[in-house]
Amino acid sequence: MKYPIGIQTFEKIIAGGYTYVDKTELVYKLVSSGEYYFLSRPRRFGKSLLTTTLEAYFQGKKELFKSLAMERLEQNWVKYPVFHLDFSGEVYDSIQSVKEQIVTHFEKWEVLYGKDETGKRIGTRFANLLQRAYERTGQKAVILIDEYDKPLTDTIGQQKIQDKNREILQSLYGVLKKADKYIQFAFLTGVTRYGKLGIFSAANNPKDLSMSDEYATICGITESELHTYFDDEVQMFADKLSVSKSDMYAMLKRKFDGYHFSERSEDVYNPFSLLNALSDKKILNYWYATGTPTYLVKILGKNDIDIPSFDDKLLTTGEMLATFGNGENNVIAALYQSGYLTIKGYQDECYLLGFPNEEVSEGFTRVLIPNYTKSDTSDRKDLDLVKLRQFVNADDVDAFMTQIQLIMSQVPFESTEPKLIEANFRNMLYLMIRSTGHKVSVEHPVLGGRIDVFFETEKYVYIIECKRDQSAKEALSQIDEKKYAKKISSADKHIVKVGVNFSTEERNMTEWVVE
Repeated sequence: MKYPIGIQTFEKIIAGGYTYVDKTELVYKLVSSGEYYFLSRPRRFGKSLLTTTLEAYFQGKKELFKSLAMERLEQNWVKYPVFHLDFSGEVYDSIQSVKEQIVTHFEKWEVLYGKDETGKRIGTRFANLLQRAYERTGQKAVILIDEYDKPLTDTIGQQKIQDKNREILQSLYGVLKKADKYIQFAFLTGVTRYGKLGIFSAANNPKDLSMSDEYATICGITESELHTYFDDEVQMFADKLSVSKSDMYAMLKRKFDGYHFSERSEDVYNPFSLLNALSDKKILNYWYATGTPTYLVKILGKNDIDIPSFDDKLLTTGEMLATFGNGENNVIAALYQSGYLTIKGYQDECYLLGFPNEEVSEGFTRVLIPNYTKSDTSDRKDLDLVKLRQFVNADDVDAFMTQIQLIMSQVPFESTEPKLIEANFRNMLYLMIRSTGHKVSVEHPVLGGRIDVFFETEKYVYIIECKRDQSAKEALSQIDEKKYAKKISSADKHIVKVGVNFSTEERNMTEWVVE
């Protein structure tokens, strides 16, 4: 089997004989039922493949759809002038970079449809292009814009450049309204939806498919698609690991499945990770190897965010999920739209969010910790976490607490507010234990109280109580006074009680007591 890893163009996949998971029935429904659409999906989730599938369809390339659902559904193939603008692959960290990218596309299209010297502004020049394309071909234009938001996400924290980029994009996207009579279809994709930044304010408001039940599986791979297209490959994978096929499916599901993009969405696998795993016959964190969410780290550092609540405890509204805002206040939307959180449930008009799968939960903690710290090299960061994992797995309490203290000393707490410092400490403690591969419960409920931090290893159960600017003995006393150890079902495991004091002045653990 030929896996289309790194290939994001529909025509290349079909012409090259690569495996294509047929999404053309949904594509046909999309092109048959409207004109202006927007879709948000995480990176590496097939947005570019979907965009180029639309491009091939509107270019009338019927031969590429042989044996696909589209061949049966479409009876009237028409060739339209297609304007495909792809913002991926470039870094927009200067005022000129966005304009240069757009102008490069304009110059290519003007070779086909002619140039009007009177149109100098971005919006006017684009509108004139659409008009000339209609006059020359007799068909309205199709506009496809991939990663429309990248010039904005690239410049989070660089307000002057971002404002200029937004101004240019507003002029470009405003053509969707200005030249409406020359447009047959428009489709925009991206990771985020910058509603409050006014990107769509000048445009014909596109229908947002991002949380649509109907189109929830238009990107990604479903469970049934995995069985239909890759069953033999899964069997080969199982044989290599000496497990049953059903166990292999379960391993893939835990690691790469679990995305939901609407309240009634079926499970969706991350296609990039799944295809890489099937190709390599290895279970690795492929998605995280492709990039580090550095801008999210900046946002998290400026907000009192309860990271432990990401384990299926986070409630929010659809309105909050739909809009990224200005990139600093709505961190939950940023995490959801970027693929670090997904929908786990829906009740009373609220969404329950959590990590979609093991790859994301493990990768999130392992990537976030080094970015919180100020270690000089990535090797040093990785070594610190490897040592922590070894100490925890060996149940060497003093060693792993000392290692946590060492890592914590590298965290540049930016805030001077005690509550924010404490929140960052709580998040870091959770992340570090979570990075060792153990499930961690924060504010773990027991009869008559809540345990600050609770986790289990193969042989031990850990009860950790934390105090701020007090003493470790006081923390340990609370464990005994509340009788937490007696309220824990530990089977044959030994219970370890740990009292910890965190100093806001030193911004680290200053002492701990183990019993």
